[in-house]
Amino acid sequence: MRFLEYPGHACAANGTCSSRQPWKAHEARQSRESEFAMMQRAYRRTGGLAHGDEIARVLGERRGQPISTVARWIVSRTVISFDWHSQILLPLSQFDATDMLPRPAIAAVVRELIDVFNDWDLAVWFAQPNGWLRDAAPVDAIARNASDVLSAARAERFVARG
Repeated sequence: MRFLEYPGHACAANGTCSSRQPWKAHEARQSRESEFAMMQRAYRRTGGLAHGDEIARVLGERRGQPISTVARWIVSRTVISFDWHSQILLPLSQFDATDMLPRPAIAAVVRELIDVFNDWDLAVWFAQPNGWLRDAAPVDAIARNASDVLSAARAERFVARG
């Protein structure tokens, strides 16, 4: 019997298929854990990660309506956020320390990529070494040269759209 491979399935030449989802789920879980560890290291260099409620608490010390403001940023994808074990995490480096508003340079890069990346992949993109930036992670490079990171994001969007 000849088998054809499809993502998550093995299909015989006669058209009957069997799912291999448990193996794929385990592989995906390991990959996601590795990516999260990489993101933790990268974002730790630039201020770390915080839960959405922590961002709202700090923002509330400076502005009114902090919960709805942070929720609006997350839902509209104005900021980098991702889910990890049912918690919304946000990199602190994207906020100005004085007013806790999103930094314009990072917001511009996010706008370039939100149509081609989901929340998780966007957070990974900012944290991993990038060839367009001479293997610097965008989260590290943006403070030195925001225009280079924006150009890298535009190139990434172009490549992702094909």
